[in-house]
Amino acid sequence: MLSWGAALVAWPLAWLALACSQGVGTLVAGGVWIGVAVPLGAHPIGLVNEPSVAFAASRAALFLYWLAPPLAALALAALLPSIAPVPAGWLPEVGVFQLATASATLGLGWCAPLGVADGPAAGLERFWSVAPLVFVVASTLAGAAVVQLSVVRLGGHLWSEPGGPLRSRRLLVVVVHSFPPVVGWIAVAVAQGWGLPPSCVLTTGAVLLGALAGGWMWTPHAPLRLRPVAGWGLVLAVVAVGCAVAAGCAWAGAPRRGQAAALVWGTPGVTNNIRPAMAVVRVTPPPARRTPPAS
Repeated sequence: MLSWGAALVAWPLAWLALACSQGVGTLVAGGVWIGVAVPLGAHPIGLVNEPSVAFAASRAALFLYWLAPPLAALALAALLPSIAPVPAGWLPEVGVFQLATASATLGLGWCAPLGVADGPAAGLERFWSVAPLVFVVASTLAGAAVVQLSVVRLGGHLWSEPGGPLRSRRLLVVVVHSFPPVVGWIAVAVAQGWGLPPSCVLTTGAVLLGALAGGWMWTPHAPLRLRPVAGWGLVLAVVAVGCAVAAGCAWAGAPRRGQAAALVWGTPGVTNNIRPAMAVVRVTPPPARRTPPAS
């Protein structure tokens, strides 16, 4: 239950990180980050004022805009369970597992087909002549490979049980901790009325198969230190916070008039990437209109 509560926080954060990576990348390239769009049934987008009209076709945009979401997901899924310092306790441990697993499952599996219509796959096809199928397959395979790191890390704690990390227990860790968040994510997206391509479910399932493969093949090392038992007070507090975060994610990711919502805090310029069909929702008061001084 603590892990599921952590998933209610970690999965929306992983989804938001995909859009934020584009915003930060464009800032590095000299643009302005003005908002995010995080629809559950379309690819997340960092809303920006691009540094130039030709930015989308530039080499800087290739890595800092188009490939920023999958690269950010890959980095989180790989680095969090392997080298990120984590305090002792079950909450940080399951939090790392859920955030890394969500990054691989959503960022590299679920998102890959969504980007064919408007996202990384579409940009690579338009400006660099990369077939969308190549991107989707490569992203899915990367997710299926890197998700095994979080599975191995969490499975290491099975050494505290009599008999150690038996294969059946390692597989059960994957099923119990990973499958409910995936099912819940798909259920919310479908309930909101998003028309999801079947390939989304296939690529997400492929990443989960990679997690099962990791549980089947790898016997983890014992953790360096045991984790204290989590009390019910902590569990209920995490679930309550998770429900609030998940509700906010569902609100931000719901369609408006059948389209994604653009959550904007900046001032769109002439080079902004806000899609015409998006419903603009200001999350901060509009800037005051400047008036010329009286003569």
